[in-house]
Parts: sequence; structure tokens; C-alpha cells
Amino acid sequence: MDVLSDSTRLKKRALRIVLVLSILIMLIKFAAYFITLSNAILSDALESLVNIAATSFALFSVQYGSKNKDNDHPYGHGKIEYVAAGFEGALIFATGVFIILRSINSLMYGVIVNHIDYGLLLIATSSIMLYFMGTFLKREGSRLNSFTLKADGQHLLVDAITSVGIVVGLILYHITGWLWIDSALAILLALHILVNGFRIVKISLDHLMDKADPEVVNRISIVLENIKRNTWIDIHNMRIQKFGELLHVDCHMTLPYYETLDNVHDEIKALEAELNSTFNNKVEVFVHTDPCQQIPCKICPVHDCKSRKHLFEKRIVWNTENLTLNQKHFIE
Repeated sequence: MDVLSDSTRLKKRALRIVLVLSILIMLIKFAAYFITLSNAILSDALESLVNIAATSFALFSVQYGSKNKDNDHPYGHGKIEYVAAGFEGALIFATGVFIILRSINSLMYGVIVNHIDYGLLLIATSSIMLYFMGTFLKREGSRLNSFTLKADGQHLLVDAITSVGIVVGLILYHITGWLWIDSALAILLALHILVNGFRIVKISLDHLMDKADPEVVNRISIVLENIKRNTWIDIHNMRIQKFGELLHVDCHMTLPYYETLDNVHDEIKALEAELNSTFNNKVEVFVHTDPCQQIPCKICPVHDCKSRKHLFEKRIVWNTENLTLNQKHFIE
């Protein structure tokens, strides 16, 4: 039976809070639309429907992603979070397209907006709620290392900005009486929605395709440089995959050729332990070991080596550039 971690419970609690508040906000926005018949407000209300669908799917993905590894999913289920974020981005994009089509139709035939004062009050209230919800989710996403929570939080903050834009537009409409302002505002907001939807889809696809995360690679590079032992002559061809909050690191490690299998095993376990102490036990390490073959003597600090062919000159400083290269480090 799968046992939920503390971080998973916190993620689910945050998403449940946001889901309940999203339903409340949706009801507020649709009430504002039926009172005013504003296209701009309708676009905002439709995006609230997207919020509910996306948060529901995110909640499912956090639950599913916390399942233990099995024969069908040897790396776990964590990548479902990126699928959830991609789904959310696609919904946002589709909503933007619908809003543009409806607004163009309204520009052609004209729509009169009613009871603007009530609409302004309701949308302003929902905007404040969205801002605090988005800030809360982004903070929890950063704290719990959850891309899903951060993506959902960013979406809510965008929705809050959208609502502020609607308030400004309706005030202009109320002052000028120009009918086209409402539909034109809806189109501008829809373009903003399209850009954000596309951005979220792109980021989720990057994660699904294991695009290197410079921040994570740099953190691991710094840790390896700080903890390296003299017997760790070289680490190269390092690759990192993210599965939700879990990291899978594989690399090649060069060790003295005369080390016993027991010693090699101990060195790898030490490497794994050091990384997990830094990343809250969220790292899985696979290491391919290479014998030194007495080639990298110039960078090897094992001073008591009786098989040394060259004098030690200097130790290579490990960084993001040379750790990820698929070649051993050496000095000509």
C-alpha cells in the first residue's frame, strides 16, 4: 500500500483549499456576467472554469504521482505532475481562442453592458481572492518542490491580473459609453491568456522530455565539488531526470583501478548518501564505474598510489560544463 509523504499531504491540502475557493470565485464571476452581460467578464468566468478543471486534475496528479514504484513504472509516477501542468496550459490556450472568437462576433453586432457598478464590485473581490490564492500556491510549490503547484499558482496570478484589467476596462466603458471597449478588452485579455497557456505547455513538455534544468544541475555540481574524495578521480557524463519531487542522477565515476568491488560499492553509497543529505532524501543515484587505467594520473590526488605514471599536477574543478560532458577529464 502506498504511504503518502508529508510533502504530498501538504500539496493535497493546498490544492483542496484552492479548489474550494476557485468554485466560489467561479460563482462570483458568473453572477457578475449574468448581471452585466459583459464579454470581458464572461472571458474571466470561463477562465475560472479552467481553474477548477486544472486544480482538480492537479489534485489527482499529486495523489497518483505519490504512488510507489512498480514493475510498469520503475522510475515512479512523478511525471504525471508535468502532464497535469500541460493539460492546464492546453485548457488555458483553448479558452483564449474561444474568447477571441466570441469577442469578434460581439464587435460586429454590438453588446450593451448593464449594471457595471455591481459587476465591478464582484470582479474586484474575485481579483483580490485570486491574488492571495496564487501567491499561496507559488510559495507552497517552491517550498515543496512541486512544478504543478507553481504552475497552478502562476495561472491564478495571471487570472488576478486579468480581472484587474477587466475592472479598468469597465470603468473606461462606464465613462465613455463606447460599446467596442468591452469586446476589445476581452480580445486583449485573451491574447494574454494564449501566451500564458502556451508557456505552461512548453515548460511541461520540456520536463517530460527531460530537458536539463540548469538550476538543479548547478546545485548538484556545487555539492559534488564540495564533497568529492581523493579516490573520486573523475565524474563525467552526468545526467539528471526529474520525477515530480524526486531526482534521478546517473553518471560515470573514475576510481583507482586496484580498488576492490567492496570498496567501489562503498564509494558509490557514500556519494548517494551525500547527495540525499542535501536534497532531503529525494535522490536516486546510478553510477557506472570506470577504472583509472593509470591514465589520469596528472589530476589524481591519491598520493600513496604505487602505480602512478605521472606526477600529480592539479585537481580538475567540477562544474556544470565538465560534469555533463561524455568524456573523462584529463590534462594533456
